[in-house]
Amino acid sequence: MTLFAELKRRNVIRMAGLYVVGSWLLVQVAGTVLPMFGAPDWIGRSVVVLLAIGFVPALVFAWIFELTPGGIRRDEGAAPASAGAPQTAQRMNRAIVAVLVLALGYFAVDKYVLAPKREAAVVAAVEKQEATRVATAAPAPVADKSIAVMPFLNMSDDPKQEYFSDGMTEEILNALANVPRLEVTARTSVFALKGKQLDVRELGKMLGVAYLLEGSVRKAGDEVRITAQLIRTDNGFHLWSETYDRKLQNVFTLQADLAGAIAQALQLPLGIGGDAALVSQRTTDPQAYALYLQARSAYRERGDGVQRSIDLYHAALARDPTFAPAWAGLCGSLNVLPYYLPDDEKSRVPKIRLDAEAAGKHALELAPDLASAHIMLGNLYTNEWKWALAEQHFQRAQALAPNDPEFYFAYTDWLAAQGRTEEALQAAKRAVDLDPMAPMYRNLYGYLLHYSKRYDEAIAQLQAGYALAPDNLYLWDNLFTSYIAADELRVADRFVAAERSKLLARGMSESEVAWALAFPEAINEIARDPTLYGEKRKALGAAGERLSFNFPSHIDDLFGMVREQIKQHDTGVDPVTLLRSPLFADYRSDPRYKQLLLEAGFDENGNIR
Repeated sequence: MTLFAELKRRNVIRMAGLYVVGSWLLVQVAGTVLPMFGAPDWIGRSVVVLLAIGFVPALVFAWIFELTPGGIRRDEGAAPASAGAPQTAQRMNRAIVAVLVLALGYFAVDKYVLAPKREAAVVAAVEKQEATRVATAAPAPVADKSIAVMPFLNMSDDPKQEYFSDGMTEEILNALANVPRLEVTARTSVFALKGKQLDVRELGKMLGVAYLLEGSVRKAGDEVRITAQLIRTDNGFHLWSETYDRKLQNVFTLQADLAGAIAQALQLPLGIGGDAALVSQRTTDPQAYALYLQARSAYRERGDGVQRSIDLYHAALARDPTFAPAWAGLCGSLNVLPYYLPDDEKSRVPKIRLDAEAAGKHALELAPDLASAHIMLGNLYTNEWKWALAEQHFQRAQALAPNDPEFYFAYTDWLAAQGRTEEALQAAKRAVDLDPMAPMYRNLYGYLLHYSKRYDEAIAQLQAGYALAPDNLYLWDNLFTSYIAADELRVADRFVAAERSKLLARGMSESEVAWALAFPEAINEIARDPTLYGEKRKALGAAGERLSFNFPSHIDDLFGMVREQIKQHDTGVDPVTLLRSPLFADYRSDPRYKQLLLEAGFDENGNIR
């Protein structure tokens, strides 16, 4: 009798099939039930280990013993089969079929009933966790000389006039930002709270300010009435209020009057002075102004909003070619556009940068002291690695707008590229303090904290940013990377599961989702088993080189990735910032490091040439 025939006669093969299918079913049920009771991960792992250990003894048992109508007895080897052998085989066949049916039934129920509910619960848990982190974060200390200009209410009959009240808010906010020694909460943070019914004291704590300016705009024909009131946030007392009636064609003069009056009203309680000419007229075309405001809003959204903002800036400038802030805004949007281009359009980057530079220079020709133009050009020259030229514009921008968060956000990149990591962290923190509800500011701050190996702080910043912009891919990627670096692998698992559920809910197929999440899934697996690095790197193809970004101990791969990015020079300052980060602290005498510095516009000691 052959070995296979003997294995079949002794029901060893049937036992193997029954054991494997039954074990799979048990593991799946345990994976669903145990988390419901808060069981630790080691229990689930123990079940898998015990079942694996029991496989061989089960086969040995099937070889040695047989089940008969009279009970279990030792198999006599080559002896003729007992009378109950066929019945035993049939019972095992039926058992295998029954377990298979149960397994298929469980698979169907899990996939189409339990999994959607489970993933929805994961999404809810993750989103709740992010929201809780933001809500329970320690509030920033309140400075005595600080104010937030809340979005003015549109009291007009036409809802389309919303842009007008928003524009009034923004211009007053920008004007007050020029008052010396007065800290003004930036536009992104105050507009994030637009329409929310919150108590004055609560708003003061959230924004970290001592005063709030509230107001409304009522526009009818060519007449506009604006009311404003100044409130202390610690007690809710009204310190000042005023109503202004003006003709619409004098709206810019009205903005200057109102900003000056508010600054003067603050002079007594804050001990500061005001200037009635804080707002200067930039355009006389209301439609151009409306397009400009829409463009700024789209730019702040990033993603698809960047190209939309470029189109809107062009439309505004078609109506008023002398509108300097629109030229500065166009420079900024063109500067960040390369980050959002698909790979097959990267060849456009040099032309885009030339157009951005031309727009920024033209803005300064029209308004030499326009702070936003200096900021955008400084950021552009940083991305072009023209370090000395960028520094000149940043110095001028800081003198013109010392409390502008956009300045600190842009300047952070320049400092990080110089290897001045601590100063870069301070600048990034300053941007967040001035505009705490701007997601991209928290993203940059968290990114720098991560590569300074301050993982807990990085996670806190990135979670807060992600809660504000859950669709931002840069925030998602940086937060996931920080979870891995901090060894928060279970949190990373839930984070990926939540993203998978989100993508499926948007209509992506299973294969599309698998492709989209292949890279983070690979990172997750390598974090648990570092020996998989080479295999996963190969499986991911060209994208695999980025794994060294997440596992910097593979220094040769990391050098190779940075070298390629510096050669391509289509991701702005990112490869230079990475090169200057603490990740390369032990390799700064390496000839490869010095060569990359030279290629990035420095001398071999890292100084500006």
